[in-house]
Amino acid sequence: MARPIGTRVMYDGLFTFAMRIFNAGCAAGLGILTARLLGPAGKGLYALPGVEAGLVVSIFSGLGSALSYFLLNRKLSNRVLFTALGVGVLFLLGAGIVLIPIALLSGERWALLPALASLPGAAAVNVAAGYALGIKRVRFSTGVNVAVTVVTLALMAAGLFFVGRSAQVAIVVWTVASTAVGLVALAGVALHARRLNGSETVSAREFGFFAFKVGFVNLVSLLNYRADLYIVALLTSPAQLGLYTVAVSAAESLLVPTQVTALVTSPHIGSLEPRAAASLTAQCVRHNVIIALVVCAALFVCAAPLLRLLYGEAFLPAAGALQILLLGVFAMSLGSPMSSYFTLKLGRPEVPLTLAGASAVICIITSLVLVPTMGIYGAAVGSSAAYIGGQAGALWYFTRTTHLRLGELLLPTRTDVGVYWRFLGRILRDGRAALFGPAPSPR
Repeated sequence: MARPIGTRVMYDGLFTFAMRIFNAGCAAGLGILTARLLGPAGKGLYALPGVEAGLVVSIFSGLGSALSYFLLNRKLSNRVLFTALGVGVLFLLGAGIVLIPIALLSGERWALLPALASLPGAAAVNVAAGYALGIKRVRFSTGVNVAVTVVTLALMAAGLFFVGRSAQVAIVVWTVASTAVGLVALAGVALHARRLNGSETVSAREFGFFAFKVGFVNLVSLLNYRADLYIVALLTSPAQLGLYTVAVSAAESLLVPTQVTALVTSPHIGSLEPRAAASLTAQCVRHNVIIALVVCAALFVCAAPLLRLLYGEAFLPAAGALQILLLGVFAMSLGSPMSSYFTLKLGRPEVPLTLAGASAVICIITSLVLVPTMGIYGAAVGSSAAYIGGQAGALWYFTRTTHLRLGELLLPTRTDVGVYWRFLGRILRDGRAALFGPAPSPR
């Protein structure tokens, strides 16, 4: 018997949240492992190809989003996968060309080869995850991303302990792990795509244009997230940069639970009729208000003791910056469901792009003005101002498009709170199968 959409979303959310926490733990373990076995210099060499590839890889997310969008909104034949892969090849060629001047400007030309080698795996992972969302297999999409971290951690431990404790070994392992997971996931997608029996098609031009728009949005968003860090690095001391990096990492880690809501509902937002999609989006935003308010308030109160416990007395000056950043993180947590609505339902990724671009401008200008006199506190103000301004624009456009009132997005109802109590009772009845049992067929 098929589960109702609300129950299925909650189960997928529980699974995704658990996997995201597990993935974060594995990522932390990977960072500790490479830092301890390679040392500061080796760690920096190991990270360099990934840093250089990071900008162009952010564009690849558009491949997955485009595949999700067209699968959710059209009855496509299995030819859509060939279209996605063909556009993916063009993206790879373009990314490779862009990487060349980046590597040359960095002064570390050797990093170009491993950075290039990492691109096919990253593209394959994005295509596989996007296909999974397009057929409403949220758990598979989550599993693909977790698998990259888990396989990298396992192979990294084996490589560094049994082959050699060098940055060269670590770079090879990183490239091989992501490529292997991407190819396996893509093979699974190819097998499933044979079941698609629709008659509609999408041209490579239409697919590529949509994918590029979404990828460019994510590139601008990446710059938005990191612009304040670059300005702190440019205008302050390394010690101040170290403090601010800790504050940013702690604040943005709180986005994990609110991103789960957007991830598990995105295929439903994309496939429902507009009024129902808008209503589900508003419900997601209200749930994010509840979650973000609880976790941000807790960390705001415990910022200093937590920094002392985890990082030591030397990092206590980051507490003030962390508390300022939490204001922006709270605002930012509201945006993911609306971004899914703009991109997957309206088919207008240019809306998130415009908002991210405006947010980046606010962040850069405010940080440049305030950092020289306020240091990391000025950067935190600039970042929070950017997040709040961007989400204010998103709320305005969403309410204007859907004709919903602002209170319907921001004010949780008694029913919203009751969802958690009812779902807890359902979990107790269903047992462990609620989390680890097979996901119900969405189609």
